[in-house]
Amino acid sequence: MRLERLADERARTIEKKEDLLKLAEDEQRDLGDFEQEQLAKYRQREAELEEEIELLATDLERTEGSKDVSRLLRVDEDGDGSRNYATPKSNGSTVHRSFAEFARDQLIVHEKYGPEILSQMGGDVRAIREEAQERLERTLQNTTTSTVAGLIVPTYMTDIMDIISRDRPVVSSGRSVPLDRGSVIYPKIGTRPTVELQSAEKTEAGTIAPTVTSATLTASTYLGATDISWQAVNWSTPSVLQLYFDLASEAYARQTEGVACEALETSTIGTVGTATGRLGTAGTESFAQWRAAVSAGLAGIYSATGGRHRTNTLYLSAGRFFQLATLGTDQVTQMSPVGNLDVGSMSGTFFGLNVVGSYGFDQDTAIVGDSGALLIGENQGNPVEMRVIEPNIGGYQVGLIGAFGAAVFDANRFYHLGTHL
Repeated sequence: MRLERLADERARTIEKKEDLLKLAEDEQRDLGDFEQEQLAKYRQREAELEEEIELLATDLERTEGSKDVSRLLRVDEDGDGSRNYATPKSNGSTVHRSFAEFARDQLIVHEKYGPEILSQMGGDVRAIREEAQERLERTLQNTTTSTVAGLIVPTYMTDIMDIISRDRPVVSSGRSVPLDRGSVIYPKIGTRPTVELQSAEKTEAGTIAPTVTSATLTASTYLGATDISWQAVNWSTPSVLQLYFDLASEAYARQTEGVACEALETSTIGTVGTATGRLGTAGTESFAQWRAAVSAGLAGIYSATGGRHRTNTLYLSAGRFFQLATLGTDQVTQMSPVGNLDVGSMSGTFFGLNVVGSYGFDQDTAIVGDSGALLIGENQGNPVEMRVIEPNIGGYQVGLIGAFGAAVFDANRFYHLGTHL
């Protein structure tokens, strides 16, 4: 029993070690200090188990290889020198342990060969024949899973079947602004100088001087933490510690993606008019109506920025994306590219624009604009994993923290294609 338990523990230790190394290899990184410490513990424990398992296995082989002389030689209790060749059980009954024993009993009870064999065995011939007949006629007992429940070990899956996604499509599309503090100040052009036609020599023309103001992008802190026991960390397969960080990273990603989407939704002030093809809320627009709405949005940005637009992206909520993806063009001749949408990744192109679909938008969001005007401020290396060892209670306090902020640089460079809810 001890050998079996140690073998199981060795298998679990090896599996944990391999999971730790595989995780670092999948993420193409070196092991951290904590991971190095865990790896050293796993290797030390594996060596200790190997040493004792080898000793116990040697003892078991020696025991199994020895012969029980009492099974071969069992002198008749009457002292007449005869031997009983039946194999005894602990309760006094006998069973056939080999085909040779079964064949012997068949010969003993055989009408032709039985008397000759019994005459050579000696002893109480009648009793020997009756015992052989009883053994042959004995009803076999069933062996089922319920009778050997201790040998039926359940199989446990170690693969996490749930999807853990850290995708942030809107955050990834914006302009990254690295933070080393809680905020960053960036310049904004207020007034632009003018250049005009001079009416005559030595007369004034464009006299307006440029002005530059500043704006601040302030990051907010996002934090999650838990307390895990030493036993849970070291006995779990796969590692509950790594699973926590994976799930916390996903939660951070979804939280910050929602912040970026909200910045686009609330800061965008332009909305196409109903006469120029605004999208409704029923989700029944045709391909031509979608194209008209996008064209109206582009025209609005062009007008609001004085022709300085660099519109390149169509941002869509999940509902809007799948509505657009199911439409087909109703035009034979196209004056502009139609597009190609990937429903698996909620991305692609439409009307020459990059399409970014995100779970972070409200239901009917459809915004066209310049992704470079969406500023994403985040500390490098975020989110950060934190670990604190608690020797007094045998556990770890672990957490994940990050600073993040999003802002629209110029509200005139984004337009809603429908009524924003």
